[in-house]
Amino acid sequence: MKKLLYIAIFLFTVSIGYSQKNYVITFKYLPQKMAEESRPILIKMHTDWCAVCKLQDRQIEKDKALQNQLAEGFYYIEFDAESRESLVFNGTEYNFIPHGTGGLHALAAELSETKASYPAWILLSPDYTILARYNGLLKSGELREILSKISQ
Repeated sequence: MKKLLYIAIFLFTVSIGYSQKNYVITFKYLPQKMAEESRPILIKMHTDWCAVCKLQDRQIEKDKALQNQLAEGFYYIEFDAESRESLVFNGTEYNFIPHGTGGLHALAAELSETKASYPAWILLSPDYTILARYNGLLKSGELREILSKISQ
């Protein structure tokens, strides 16, 4: 019985290790990363309830070339537009804005110009200037092409 438990724990641990997204960073570490190496920033805004966002995640998880492109040339951030956590971005603190039973994060409102459509893609230059905005599902090939144009 103990052996079975140890095997189950081992398999669970291994599966967690393989499911980590090494191409994703958080807002918390962005200033440190930018100080080390300046890169364009790609933010994917999503919500927990967005089915299309989950489809987008699966496309990215299946595309190793896209993952490598994100890891090597960009800082890629996945951001829950309804997150209630305060965060600092480009020297400004942003908080959740409650509205009825839900609400929206202030950074999500600013980056998307208050257009709530998910997933929302925001591409920023290394100096935090918005280069492009995209709404909805992007095929992996489309996303790779967009990133390739920015990398040139």
